[in-house]
Amino acid sequence: MVTDYKEHLDIEQINYRAAENLEDLVRDSEQRYLSQIRETVDSFCSTLNRNKIILLAGPSSSGKTTTSYILQKELHDRGVKTLSISLDDFYKPRDAAPFLPDGTQNLELPELVDTDYLAECLNELQKRGWWNFPIFDFVKGRRSEKERELQFDEHTAIIIEGLHALNPLITEKELFQSALKLYISIKSEYYLQNKRMISTREMRLVRRLIRDYNFRGCSPADTLAMWKNVVDGEDLYIRPFRTGADFWIDSLHLYEPLAYHGAFLELIQEIDEQNAYYGLAEQLKAAMDCFPPMDLSFIPKDSMLREFIILP
Repeated sequence: MVTDYKEHLDIEQINYRAAENLEDLVRDSEQRYLSQIRETVDSFCSTLNRNKIILLAGPSSSGKTTTSYILQKELHDRGVKTLSISLDDFYKPRDAAPFLPDGTQNLELPELVDTDYLAECLNELQKRGWWNFPIFDFVKGRRSEKERELQFDEHTAIIIEGLHALNPLITEKELFQSALKLYISIKSEYYLQNKRMISTREMRLVRRLIRDYNFRGCSPADTLAMWKNVVDGEDLYIRPFRTGADFWIDSLHLYEPLAYHGAFLELIQEIDEQNAYYGLAEQLKAAMDCFPPMDLSFIPKDSMLREFIILP
């Protein structure tokens, strides 16, 4: 079982380290993240004869995509084949989602994941050594007619990734009783002279603002407008189950605010005083102003930060 303790990071110390030797700060930050994944993989491999499944969950902008990729790489390096399965492909048709009072559909419900069909596919896969898995068509809002064939043997690990991967609707099924449960999110906060400047949730919002603009064509105003529904869903359906994880990976990279500095300050200028989220935008701007910008060429090409910013 993991705890909800959050590490306090000293902004002045991080800025000093960046000024003295930015390359060392970046290297230590990357190693801090990777060492947690390697510890998880070592533990999983020690029980591979009894369990072949990893359940990976985390809230929005927590770094699930990169973490899943590195898990696979580390397992391959140890001679273990992997299969990656997204819970997104097991969503029920979009028209099954109920409507909220504001007229929008509640797409955050864990009940929208067809957990019975997931268990059926995995049971057939392990029994037969192969099985056809669904592909969800997000344009049409239902499963595609196309499927993908997956193959499995005793040297294969199965990584199941999704927002609700640690929900009891999944973890309490017999198939997942022995699964390694992994939670990924930010678990460190930035302080300046004993005052918290950036919380874990605010750091994820900074990530999401930049990612949505760079890779999803979503304006800062639209991302801010969606954020309340996002975190409300997390509080109801994701965070309550995080302490049941076997491992909690803190995905924060110490130098992140320096890397996001320029892009964030440029984006946040779009939020004017008439916007309902102007106060939050100004609060984040003041916090990010505590950090200097950095040369992005120091960031490794395979860094998790590539999920959020465009690297040179």
